Amino acid sequence: MKIDLKKVSGLPVAVESVTGEFILGEGLNTPSIRVRMMHDLDGVWANPVTGADKMIYQYTSGLWFKEDEVSWKQANIIYGIVVFLPGIFSGEFNKSSGQYHPIVPPNTKATPEIYTVLHGTGHFILQKSSPPYDVIEDAVLVEVQEGESFIVPPDYGHLQINCGTGPLIFSYVVMDGMQGVYDPFRQKKGAIYYEMAPGTQGGRFVANNNYDQYLPLRIIKAGEISQLPSFDRLITYQHVLANLRHLKFLTDPAKFPASAGI
Repeated sequence: MKIDLKKVSGLPVAVESVTGEFILGEGLNTPSIRVRMMHDLDGVWANPVTGADKMIYQYTSGLWFKEDEVSWKQANIIYGIVVFLPGIFSGEFNKSSGQYHPIVPPNTKATPEIYTVLHGTGHFILQKSSPPYDVIEDAVLVEVQEGESFIVPPDYGHLQINCGTGPLIFSYVVMDGMQGVYDPFRQKKGAIYYEMAPGTQGGRFVANNNYDQYLPLRIIKAGEISQLPSFDRLITYQHVLANLRHLKFLTDPAKFPASAGI
């Protein structure tokens, strides 16, 4: 079965619900499709995961209508789409490995990112830190329902979790060419918390004891916060394109509005 994303994303894109395969329509560029396999996350799962390798999520590089390419390039921003298949791995929900954004001089903070859930429900774990990432200042889980958006503030490392029984599909808007910093998560064998499936011994949210400190996990709902009023709702490709001039904080975190924090 196909999940048609045209209405929610504004692009002629669909996803095959079982395999997670992207189906791209006419008029779009040809993005690269980047795949992550189950064993790519060995070392950051809560418990060892065994068995045959398989795809757990994939994402596009920047997507655009061909006539809009210059506008995106001038803004140095991209819009892409990510698909997470459902799954539980040794008691833990399917997730990404976690990353921080690098600090690019002359900036002194890492760049932000905007997420919009297009299908399903996503849990996003955020942890605030800066190089050398020895101290975590804040730990947050943001629950994002279909049609909701939120902004990852500067200096928050983050990972995505599919806690549902069907595909989780979301868009991301970020500085073009951003290269994630993954080693801090790998060195700690994951984020500061693991999200486990109901009924798993130890509870739903399990603190990662590889961290030297304990922080309570704040849980917030994207639908109950307002970071930037025009970006709280469903954000389509067209909405982002029309507002690129207001998104300079994605490439210059010094311009990130204090009111958009979490």
